[in-house]
Amino acid sequence: MIEVPLSKAVRLISPRLTALVNTLDEKGELNSSPYSWVYPLSYNPPLIGVGIGGKHKLTYLNSTRTGEFVVCIVSEDFGQEAVNCEQPHKPGDKLWAGQGFHEERSVRVGVPRIKESRAILECKVDRFVELRGDHVILVGEVLHAEAEEGGLDSIQPLLHDSGEEFRVIGKKITLKRTGT
Repeated sequence: MIEVPLSKAVRLISPRLTALVNTLDEKGELNSSPYSWVYPLSYNPPLIGVGIGGKHKLTYLNSTRTGEFVVCIVSEDFGQEAVNCEQPHKPGDKLWAGQGFHEERSVRVGVPRIKESRAILECKVDRFVELRGDHVILVGEVLHAEAEEGGLDSIQPLLHDSGEEFRVIGKKITLKRTGT
């Protein structure tokens, strides 16, 4: 084995799911920003975490104010458009619309979803966890979830390695679990 620089250590637990996280700004306008630090935290209640790069981010500011957000899973077929939504922008700029996305009413929260997404998680904010590092964890309780039939094979979620490197699911294996 070789030593990995600590600045690159978190890349060893990649790839990570890519998602657009939707929030509403103070004027009720949709903000949709791409994140790849999205992960399950609990089955019961169903909790997820989103690592947000600081309290200055619109996702943090908006979800703090409204108490809601929607996670829209990004598929390979619209990955570039989703990544394009990470450009610096001001509230109300609607980068998502400029990429050809359409908003659609959510079932359980007031924040709209992205129609093109094949899987969504509608969430209410449970809490924020402040870390000693450079991210704040947005913890959300999933109130409603939908996905295309066929699971991950039909959704083809985009997975983020690091930087500009992404991949998709290519092979499924089944391993027996014992002792759980």
